Amino acid sequence: MKLVLDSLVRDRWMNVVKKIAEFRRIIGAVLIQDMRSRYGHSHIGYLIAIAWPLTHIGAVTVAYILRIGIAPVGDSPTTFVGTGIVPYILCLYPARLLAMAIPQNRQLLNIPLITPLHLIFSRSILETLNAVIVLALFMAVVTLFDIDILPTDTAEASKAIGAAVFLGIGLGFFNVVMCALVGNYFLVFFILTMLVLYLFSGVYMPRTAMPESIREYMVYNPLLHLVEWLRSAYYASYDAELINKSMILWVGGISLTLGLIGERFLRGKFFS
Repeated sequence: MKLVLDSLVRDRWMNVVKKIAEFRRIIGAVLIQDMRSRYGHSHIGYLIAIAWPLTHIGAVTVAYILRIGIAPVGDSPTTFVGTGIVPYILCLYPARLLAMAIPQNRQLLNIPLITPLHLIFSRSILETLNAVIVLALFMAVVTLFDIDILPTDTAEASKAIGAAVFLGIGLGFFNVVMCALVGNYFLVFFILTMLVLYLFSGVYMPRTAMPESIREYMVYNPLLHLVEWLRSAYYASYDAELINKSMILWVGGISLTLGLIGERFLRGKFFS
């Protein structure tokens, strides 16, 4: 009996290992195809895709320095506005581009082995890598101008950056399902919503400088807590206890869960 049970366990374990290996191979192939369809066969297309969010961060930072010139917190306006715009960009771009993962690669669904989940996961990996590259390039460029952009608490800054990407990926999964249900109109609604949240996330002015009537509603903005989470790694004046980190993780986790459930039950809509 023991030999039979060991054999069954071994067979089941081998099947799991084979499925994981197959999933990894499919994700790798889809990821390469996704990059080729979006960026072409040259490196220039990928560099342009990286340049968009990097230019977005740079334009906002330069505009703030030219218009304001003085940081409300700390000595460097570049560091202040950079720690505000970076979480927004690292959340917005993955969430927006994930929503287009299936429309841009729908022809791959004609291959029996490939499912919509493969397309979404491969795009998630690609956007996560892009976010890391954009952040690294931004810090490198700022350092070239002799500006100290390194946080005092590297571990906390890494957690905040990871939370921003996680929130963007979670919202992206949810956007995939909603766009399948109501079309690309939902993506327009999402971008407008993110813009409103961005304006009230404390990027240009800390929460403490806002009127009391506005601060009451700002606490429900996950982007605000992302910005303050990252800034708490730079400025001692930011009280970590007032930052609702769990809200960010809950919003990202619930969005990711709803996206996975929706992909399962609405899979037929992705093929039309």
